[in-house]
Amino acid sequence: MASEARLANTPIATLDPSLTQDVIYRRLIRILSQSNIDEIGILPFLAEPDDKETLKDLPLYPFVLQEQRTKLGIPIFCWVPLLSEAYAILKAAIKVDTSSNGQDWWDISEKYNRVIEATSCLMIVCPDSFTAVNARKRLIEKGVLNAETELKFLDAILTIPRNCKSSGAWHHRKWLLCYMYPGLRETPLQPAIVEEQLTVCHQAAERYPKCYYAWTMRHWLVEELGRHWWIASFRVSSSEPDPVDLIPLEKEYERMKDHMGRNISDHSTQQHLQQCMLQLSGRWSVQICTDDSETGPSPPSRSSCKALQWTREELSQRRRRRHERFSQSQDAGQKRDANRGVKIEATTPPIRASYPWVLRLWETELQRTKDLILSYPGHESLWYHLRFVYYGMQWVGSETEMDTTESSVDWILGDTNSLACLSTEIEFVGHANQSDNTDQNAMKLQMLYGERYLDFIRLLDWSSTS
Repeated sequence: MASEARLANTPIATLDPSLTQDVIYRRLIRILSQSNIDEIGILPFLAEPDDKETLKDLPLYPFVLQEQRTKLGIPIFCWVPLLSEAYAILKAAIKVDTSSNGQDWWDISEKYNRVIEATSCLMIVCPDSFTAVNARKRLIEKGVLNAETELKFLDAILTIPRNCKSSGAWHHRKWLLCYMYPGLRETPLQPAIVEEQLTVCHQAAERYPKCYYAWTMRHWLVEELGRHWWIASFRVSSSEPDPVDLIPLEKEYERMKDHMGRNISDHSTQQHLQQCMLQLSGRWSVQICTDDSETGPSPPSRSSCKALQWTREELSQRRRRRHERFSQSQDAGQKRDANRGVKIEATTPPIRASYPWVLRLWETELQRTKDLILSYPGHESLWYHLRFVYYGMQWVGSETEMDTTESSVDWILGDTNSLACLSTEIEFVGHANQSDNTDQNAMKLQMLYGERYLDFIRLLDWSSTS
């Protein structure tokens, strides 16, 4: 970034005196108005073909257009001149003019056209300019700019890696979605729309790792998909949910598992994967606080539940209720082992959003995380993720309101979850500490993180909290 800043501050007049601020600005605006740009890149050089005199006469110079005028290259030396010229034009255009007879700039075509041009330039070189962003919002509300076109323009802006960390660009993107799809409080975004936006977020995360604003946007989109799973988890016993509404969140979860496998120490990836798991768990990830938790035409909203806020005290209470229910239950058709759980042969796979499906989700993730810890010893991020998965499995496994009569149930936990309890975790940590890895440093960290993990498990051991 330091070398990039030095190049950007190099006066372009020293490289080519013919390239004044006004010339550079006008040529960029011409390109943007006449081309369908979907990708923008920063060039660390000025184009220098054999015939320089011919080049200077071209309307594109010093910019580069490729692939049928869809890929735009902007020399880094143009950054500062473009910023200065665009700000000066925008400031003059939105300035209150006494000769305008009380009209605002957005009501005068000559002025708002200049604002559109200046803000288009500013959004590329400085998307954190809230003056530019707010001016474009005003024009969208007035119907001068099209919201869908603006969203595509933002897609192109975010192809520049440095712009992926821009809070202004991501805030503007969320504002556009809320503007284009009003009524989000009552109706969640359609999964197909969310899937498109998740793709943009994923590409931004690949271009600029640990991009806070992209991950925040991604969390919000996953919450929108989670609203479909929330509704489905209440109605799954009466009708099988539509997979079209549910599959996009599964895809995002699978995408995160793959990303996590390639970025072991990336906490942002793991936190987003955890958000996906919570949303995939639907009603089973929360403590229902309403009296009517049965399937109905209007499932309770998450605001009426203790959503995603797990405490040790609440977990202890759930375990007690679970223990009491199974102690009193004497079902002759289900042979229950209080320590090992129940095994029932499945005739069909569990239905999405059902309790058995959610339980299997957490079991699979628990085993996958342990496999990663054994393959990549000494990574604290994996041990933290294992804590989350263990706690989540304990929470979901202590559910007392699941439907155990459906044919898709293939196993139901008893009083003690034999797949994840203190004894199984002690055994796993011992196995993790006996790895053949020759990196002594990594193994020392592995032992330290393992002991801390067991301390965490002991705090949650239900026999000590009951």
